[in-house]
Amino acid sequence: MAGHHAQHFTTSEFAKVCGVTKHTLFHYDEIGLLKPEYTNDKGYRYYGVQQTYVLDVIHVLKKAGSSLQEIKSFIQNQNTPLLIELFEQKLKALELEQQRIKRMQKLLSGAIEMTKQATDAKHEGLNIEQCELEYFIAVQLEQGDGDKEFSRKFTEYRSHCDEKMIDYEFPVWTILRQEHFEAGEYYPDYFGNQIKAPISGQTILMKPKGMYAVMNHRGSYESMPETYSIMKEDIEREGLRVCGHVYALDLLSYFAESNPDEYLIKIYVEVCKADNTSKKQNDLI
Repeated sequence: MAGHHAQHFTTSEFAKVCGVTKHTLFHYDEIGLLKPEYTNDKGYRYYGVQQTYVLDVIHVLKKAGSSLQEIKSFIQNQNTPLLIELFEQKLKALELEQQRIKRMQKLLSGAIEMTKQATDAKHEGLNIEQCELEYFIAVQLEQGDGDKEFSRKFTEYRSHCDEKMIDYEFPVWTILRQEHFEAGEYYPDYFGNQIKAPISGQTILMKPKGMYAVMNHRGSYESMPETYSIMKEDIEREGLRVCGHVYALDLLSYFAESNPDEYLIKIYVEVCKADNTSKKQNDLI
């Protein structure tokens, strides 16, 4: 018997050699994943040298994201074609996870940069800026939606973007159509995020290249009408008129500030010279 034991590891020895805990080995034994090669009449477990290879397989598959049940099924039916199939599945899963990580890294980097810039932003009055063409993946809102419907649509939109792995910029934008802005109806017509280029099969809005009246709004969403009214007066005072939609960018929102009065929202109103009668291009593509 001593010679038989000499060819085996005790549970403690096997755990130390393989870099696991005794508790892990007990658990693997209980679920039938890795049973000891020999158990004596006193209940002591002994593991064979070949079982170190089995435990190595378990380690590799766990790191690749396999569940213990998947690993058990593989070991029970172990063969070369099955190994190739399983590894190919895990490789695809790891590649997908890598895409998710890169996407999240980009979102977080953008959020950090934008938030730092927002904390240094000045809150002076109206500025006139030339802006380049920008695209947004967007969701349409209705005037009667209300906050509950907005929340539902926003949650569904985020889930859709995550599922489709849509690569968008961090801050949320809202878009208010020109006719509603001029009529004093300030509930946004769309919300969404900026993207690099149009995406097939998605609702895409574009913010045309051109001249914009720009102002920072400090305060809650509910207090934005006051800033809108000021912008209208200042635009007219500058000898300009509104000739496009209104785009509002959340610089500091509920992500950064718990107090809505501390939100910072950058508002862009497309404008042109008061005597300019050029026709506006379609913003929905």
